[in-house]
Amino acid sequence: MRKTMKKAFALAMATIMTLSLVACGNSGGSSDNGSEGSTGGTASYEGKTLSLGVWGGNDQESAALDKMVDNFEQQTGAKVDLKVYTDYNTQIQADFIAGTAPDAFYIDGSMFPFYSDLGVMEPLDPQEMNADSFYENLLSAFTAEDGTLYCIPKDVSTLATYYNIDLLDSVGVKPEDIPSSLEEYKDFLVDLQKKLDDKYGKGQVAAMTYNQDLSRNVYILEASGESIIDENGKAQLSNDKVVENLEFMVDLVTSGAWKTPQDLGLGWNGEAFGVGKAAIMEEGNWVYGTLKKDYSDINFGVKEMPTYKGTQYSMSFTVGWGVSAVSKEKELAKEWIRYATGTEGMKIWAEGAGCLPSRMDVTEAMDVESDPVWKVHSDMIKIALPWQKGKNIDIINSTYQNFVPAAFKGEETAKKAMEKVDEQANSQIENAQ
Repeated sequence: MRKTMKKAFALAMATIMTLSLVACGNSGGSSDNGSEGSTGGTASYEGKTLSLGVWGGNDQESAALDKMVDNFEQQTGAKVDLKVYTDYNTQIQADFIAGTAPDAFYIDGSMFPFYSDLGVMEPLDPQEMNADSFYENLLSAFTAEDGTLYCIPKDVSTLATYYNIDLLDSVGVKPEDIPSSLEEYKDFLVDLQKKLDDKYGKGQVAAMTYNQDLSRNVYILEASGESIIDENGKAQLSNDKVVENLEFMVDLVTSGAWKTPQDLGLGWNGEAFGVGKAAIMEEGNWVYGTLKKDYSDINFGVKEMPTYKGTQYSMSFTVGWGVSAVSKEKELAKEWIRYATGTEGMKIWAEGAGCLPSRMDVTEAMDVESDPVWKVHSDMIKIALPWQKGKNIDIINSTYQNFVPAAFKGEETAKKAMEKVDEQANSQIENAQ
């Protein structure tokens, strides 16, 4: 599928680029009033239409985006058409092939290497986009290996440790008792699980939930200095140092210290925590709004992520705005990105959607640190690893999710499970090239 898609992309892009060059050659060198753009959003784009490609969000996110669009239309005179995809990566790829892709669009940080490799994005000028205002590690997630910047991060979410104050207190455990290192988690969580079982019945409340997903596990797996992928983008999870760290995780699970939300019959960490079925979880700041809205009776606290092998880690998840390489409204698309990721647009988005700003000055303007929950997540930004591991990570992660449960269940060794991941993932990668 990928192999066919990539060839189709290449053909479609070549055709569209050729047509664009012919059109430019026949233009006689004339220019439009709105062609230069403006970082201040004051240029006139009257009569022009900008198409934006996004995926669907919750009510708060939709309202924030609508407000940004209204403001942008008023400031520029342009009309904005929102194209909301329900199966984003599949549908937008189809639109690129058909030549109907939006002028500006979302790119998830984890998918940036894939789209960068396809050549569908227009390079962006760092100075024009005020790149110095953004967290450097977030910009790096949208920068190609040759140093070219292709997207501007619109927001960021990080992982932090959430704990249920009342559940802990009910079994005589204080928040400060939660260890600051993963190595200490096993003894602490096994003891906590016993206390919870004695208090609420065996298996009724989990000491801590976890996820079987590379986006949550990679910082542990790579803690010994070995990457889960090689220099060619192939999986190498069967590397002994990676396996050693997986065995550490397996030990936490088999000891009863960690349980997935699915083990508890629930969908995700936030639900398990919200209904009082988990005392501790590691989750992104998106859960904060859920807890306040849907589980307002939960008395909880938040602390930084623990260290592992002497280093503190978190994960960051970011989405950027990119411009189509074949857009007929590139300057207008860039104007949108300057607005959406500028101080006004980002403040509207972050406050409305409930996410962290990707700009340092907006973080200060929003007084993020006055909220103890937001402060912890914000403090994690600079140490967080952006969730991005090459153009094949979706294949590798999907395969990991298929085979790692057998290791966690003790049905086969961690080494054997990871050998299966490498074999199947790399076979799929080969077939896609």
